[in-house]
Amino acid sequence: MNMNQDTLILAGALAAFVAACLSIMDKFLTLKERLATAHPRKKEAEPVAQRAQAEEAPLSRHRAPTKVFQVSAYLLVHEITVIAAAGVLLNYLGLVLSRQLQSILYLDMTGTALAAFLLGPWWGMMVGLLSSSVVNWLLYPEPGAALSIFPWSLVNMTGGVFWGLMARRAWFRKYMRSARGSIISHVWYLASFGVLGGCVMSIPGAFVGAAVSGQTAFALSPQVAAVLDRFASDWQQVLSHHLQAVFGTTLGKSLGVTFVYWMQHCLWYIPDKTMTAAIALAVLKYGFPLFERELIHGGSSGKPPVDTRMAPLLVGLLYSPSFGHLVTANLYAGTRFWPLWASPWLILIAGYFFLYRRGPSNSSVKQACLARADRYARVLKPIQEEPTYEFCRRLTLATLIASVLFAVFLPILLVDFSRAAFNFFCVVYGFLLAVHLVSVAISQNLSVARAGE
Repeated sequence: MNMNQDTLILAGALAAFVAACLSIMDKFLTLKERLATAHPRKKEAEPVAQRAQAEEAPLSRHRAPTKVFQVSAYLLVHEITVIAAAGVLLNYLGLVLSRQLQSILYLDMTGTALAAFLLGPWWGMMVGLLSSSVVNWLLYPEPGAALSIFPWSLVNMTGGVFWGLMARRAWFRKYMRSARGSIISHVWYLASFGVLGGCVMSIPGAFVGAAVSGQTAFALSPQVAAVLDRFASDWQQVLSHHLQAVFGTTLGKSLGVTFVYWMQHCLWYIPDKTMTAAIALAVLKYGFPLFERELIHGGSSGKPPVDTRMAPLLVGLLYSPSFGHLVTANLYAGTRFWPLWASPWLILIAGYFFLYRRGPSNSSVKQACLARADRYARVLKPIQEEPTYEFCRRLTLATLIASVLFAVFLPILLVDFSRAAFNFFCVVYGFLLAVHLVSVAISQNLSVARAGE
């Protein structure tokens, strides 16, 4: 473990401790406010006018905030954070599961696909970048994360862009709107999102493999990796001989190596991305039907939300530390392959100027956010006020208090307490996040079912 990773782990442990304390304070204040307003007034004591007004507007207390700042915070908590957290968690779980089973599948981009389907290409890039450059890198269970995880964030970002753009097409919305879907439509979806996606993502994968000089193949199955290595070596000799005769020795050899890397990654990625696209769509359909209705079909207005020019700026801000490390570190051949590590900036700059000229106006974005937040509040708040939901909320508060108390004693019991505290909070927050996402999925399914009655 290097010094940078040690520093990040210590900072993460401290941030998790502070976040737990702030969460406890926030939940105590919320609980106090709810207890203060929980005493219902008796119907007999209510004035007739107030009772009639309450009967005419039964959903007035379930409306979302009307101020723009409050609406942005509401959507950040109940929409963007939920989807991004689900994406990062799915990516990490897929990676760990594949490593343990030594499958031929990676499944470390399932959450990237989910975020790209719902929030678009820029948020798909952000989830992929967060997973590869932060979460998976810090929590990778074996040595060699710097080669096996970190540089492959470019592939994850490419997948976010590809799936996000494909999900914005009209035929995808038509496919999602169909109640059952024909076999042909399902095959077409898997072919376009899986097979074609695997070929597209193999392009940056081939260049990344060349940049790290094949030091990592991230072989989940040793038998399959051996077959692919033998296949690559045989084809490399054949292609290099022909390409050197046409393009010269240096360029022909480089093209031959790159093409073989691309073919090798295609054989890896096509089954992986096909299964990834299938799993991500199943999670979306079964877990988040309300998000599907609002973010893919556009809700009652029929107009899905569009990207703003702030999205590529956020991706660029998140990619800046990774870019600096990839360019300066000798491990990634930054002096030779700097155009590869700089290639995401071309997409970000082009996307920013495109959205600056063709993007939506601020007023239309505000109106769309207000309407979407109001629809969320109307269908979700009645369910969130049920006793079971309140029970789980108080259980979460008790769990956070217990975790903080346990973490306080770690510096006393352990010398290397930063790693232990970091892992401890990762486990606690991971389970709490999983429980929260399950509760969100149940709430959305119940709300959609009640709305259809």
